Amino acid sequence: MSVLSSINRCFPALCAVFRKKKGFGFVKILHWLLLVLFSAAAALARLRLLAVGFDADGLPVPMDLNAMALPAVLIVAAVIALIMAQRYPAQRELCGSMDLYFAFDRSTLAVMLMVLGSFALIGSAVCSLVFSLRTTVTMILSVFLAVGAACLLYATTALRRKAEFPGIALLVPVCAMVLALILFYREHAADPILRHYYVETLALAALTVLLLEFAAFAFRGGAPRLLMPASTMSVIFCAAALAARPTLAEILFYAGGACIALGIGAAADFDP
Repeated sequence: MSVLSSINRCFPALCAVFRKKKGFGFVKILHWLLLVLFSAAAALARLRLLAVGFDADGLPVPMDLNAMALPAVLIVAAVIALIMAQRYPAQRELCGSMDLYFAFDRSTLAVMLMVLGSFALIGSAVCSLVFSLRTTVTMILSVFLAVGAACLLYATTALRRKAEFPGIALLVPVCAMVLALILFYREHAADPILRHYYVETLALAALTVLLLEFAAFAFRGGAPRLLMPASTMSVIFCAAALAARPTLAEILFYAGGACIALGIGAAADFDP
């Protein structure tokens, strides 16, 4: 709340524009345009960083503009996402069931994105089991990720049909993302060069927050002003992670995460 309050104090006029009901359709179009632009900018900045941001020994080049471009893009994108989210209702204003806030029954695109993203996560889990070193931790994460993706498919189908479903099903992908974040950080924590992995860490964290907030709506505790920026930043972080040309399992994972974030954002209906 302190971050949002600071933004309100620094940009009062801009926040007032985004709170107006008039022209809400234009703001939605602007949101998607900015999402595409910032995703492309983040991917290009990551490519540039990997190309010239390190010396021959693999060490980061100090005070390099290419290294500063990516954080600058991500910070600007986060600030704009938070400002645009001021149009949406706060958590205390929510009182309806989940299908009132996510129009999967009216948005075929959102359903297709959720289905595509879920199958991509399942594909990532299968690739990890087949092509990666089979440790107990890897197998547990792969199974957890596949089950979480299946739960997302189940919830999407139920919301599409406006049918009731147990909200606990949406907590499974949250737990899978938390586990993925913990294992990823444990694997890379010994690397002293943060530039090697901070984008992927942020992508996992953003996806975790997004799925947690999405699940919160099943318990009538969701916060649109947090969910929508999390959706936007998840797409941008995943785009930057994909630019690093990772393994097939990682490509499927981040592509699936981006599709799910886009699907949730496309289905969200918080018009004031």
